[in-house]
Amino acid sequence: MTRACDDESPYGGCEQEEPKEPPRAPHTYEECFVRVYGGYRRLRDWIDSLKPVIYSYNESIKDKGFYLKPVHKVYYTMPTGERRIYEYSGRYWWKLGSRNGRRVLSYAGKTRPRGLPEPPKIELEGVRVIVEGDDVIIECDLYDRVKSFFEGLKTVRV
Repeated sequence: MTRACDDESPYGGCEQEEPKEPPRAPHTYEECFVRVYGGYRRLRDWIDSLKPVIYSYNESIKDKGFYLKPVHKVYYTMPTGERRIYEYSGRYWWKLGSRNGRRVLSYAGKTRPRGLPEPPKIELEGVRVIVEGDDVIIECDLYDRVKSFFEGLKTVRV
């Protein structure tokens, strides 16, 4: 079983549940993927630029018992033993709770819970990448949609 961890979460550690998005990897000749060299650094910079807006939004909704994450990471061990990190960009809602006196987050879905204000726009919503060091591997159709984001970086189809 994979665990959903977010080292940037102010509520700490690993959540008890996770979005049920299956990892996808280049494994057939029918699928097309693009490796973006240095793409992960660009993604991290984008996430860092979102943090003040997301933290402000989360502060405004915490009394309603919810938390918004713009990125979800899945740590997956392949049958070969190789570990992969899959990152999903979007609006992931988590319900705040407690267990044994500790704060915990339970996955509440991708749909904004009723009664919450509209969240900040997530420019790369729906983008899934495989992280390999400083590079990312992204499906060709997704890459075509956001290629301006990776402009200036070396790419190769894999």
